[in-house]
Amino acid sequence: MTSPDSTYAKPFLTVPEQIRRLRSRGMDCGDDAYAADVLERYGYYRLSGYWHLYRERPAPPEPQFDEDGREVRLDTFVPGANLAHVVALYEFDHGVRVRLGDVLSGIETAFRFYVGHRLGRVDKFAHRKPEILGAMREVEQHLLVRAWGALSRRPQSPRAAPTKAYREWLEEYDRHERRARGDFVAHFRQKYGPHLPIWVATEVMSFGVLSNLYGLMRQSDQEILAARFQVRAADGRGDRGALGNWLNSLRNVRNICAHYGRVWNRAFDVLLDAPGQARKNDDDLLARLTDDGTKNRLYGVLLVMRYLMLSIEPENIDVVDLVDFIERRSHALGFGMAQLGFPDDWKENPIWGRTFVLDRSPMLAASLLDRTDCLSAPKAREALTTAEPSRVDGSRTPAQLTAAKRAAQKSLLRTYLKYRVVIEVELGETKFYPAFQFRDGKIIDALAEVNKELVARCEDADPAKVARALLDWWQTPHPGLPGAAGGKDRSPLDLLWDVSEYEFEAAVREAGALSSFVVPERRG
Repeated sequence: MTSPDSTYAKPFLTVPEQIRRLRSRGMDCGDDAYAADVLERYGYYRLSGYWHLYRERPAPPEPQFDEDGREVRLDTFVPGANLAHVVALYEFDHGVRVRLGDVLSGIETAFRFYVGHRLGRVDKFAHRKPEILGAMREVEQHLLVRAWGALSRRPQSPRAAPTKAYREWLEEYDRHERRARGDFVAHFRQKYGPHLPIWVATEVMSFGVLSNLYGLMRQSDQEILAARFQVRAADGRGDRGALGNWLNSLRNVRNICAHYGRVWNRAFDVLLDAPGQARKNDDDLLARLTDDGTKNRLYGVLLVMRYLMLSIEPENIDVVDLVDFIERRSHALGFGMAQLGFPDDWKENPIWGRTFVLDRSPMLAASLLDRTDCLSAPKAREALTTAEPSRVDGSRTPAQLTAAKRAAQKSLLRTYLKYRVVIEVELGETKFYPAFQFRDGKIIDALAEVNKELVARCEDADPAKVARALLDWWQTPHPGLPGAAGGKDRSPLDLLWDVSEYEFEAAVREAGALSSFVVPERRG
């Protein structure tokens, strides 16, 4: 008799009955004691995912696939199928799952930091402020409000409200925060109040809540994080869509591992996206993610994990070790790597080399953007309000004057770059400029002179390392400079904002502060 809400009609089977059923279908179960021990330890249903491939297929001309495109398998087993081999396959899968979990924990931990750090620089409670995240939408005004605006000829400003996605996210996060019971959480609540700052909040979020928070961040912040991991769109910018998809996929895999689910020969629920650069270039390290046979198979997951770990911990080869483990055991257990989505030429991809590394400049550049407020190139040009067209023609239209002004601003920024007086950070084909360099519509003259002198010492050094060295000098307190209130050492940047440019230049000369500049090593 079936239950009212299910058509499932298969009977309950005791363990001896399960053994008899397996034997009747052609499975060699060994002796009864061994079979009972195995079934009681792992469970009939759990093991069924591993003996599925040993079930016979229907003989032609019977259909080989059902209406949903799934392969048809009979209840009977192929000759030679035995329970000991199924158990060996299960234990192999357990080994894969444990190793996957270890690597995933490293990726998850790193993303907790990167998301919290990126948002925390803007506001310690950025996750509770949708206007900072960019998770706001305009709300249609009430009819009476619009009518009054029309009658009074004073149109009302559009009203903004958090998006539905943000409201749902906050509701889910609040549940996590309320359930959190760690000592550090109790300390924060007791000392500061009920809510946690973002760099603590990321520690109590599930991976799913964390990945959804990434999707709520401003597009520019998402692109910066994607570019840091060299997940590039076709135009070279960070591919935020692909990285968001990867996080969702890894969340799914992590949950499977956490609940001891099968990863061997599994089609995962989330299809992996190939970044724009990989779709554009067949030789890209991630080009195989464009293959249908890879997008939801273990190989695709391993490829993404290896790629991310190259940015998180470049010397870590745990994913390579895991692939080697899978290959060794595939020979012993008699299955093909293709069953897990591995293409025939997978070994030709240099990413699986033990000494392979990615360019580290994007990792460094992204870390520099976390250290100070930066302007994109368009915003930096807009800040150069003192730039004037070389020729002003009174007959020009307002649009022409605006275009001429923009051209002058663009030219001025190019001049700063030509004479190497401005700090530039390039990440994912996007250029950024620390905002502290500009004041009163132009670069600060004293700062420009210092930059020029210091950059001249950095012959043939990597641009990202030059930018880091300059930021280090500007932001590091120097004992020889005039102290701040309370006797604390001040950085050159702090001093520049507190005194005139003339006084700054004199103080730097007197302290010999330029001698503390650390010249980065040359390339090559």
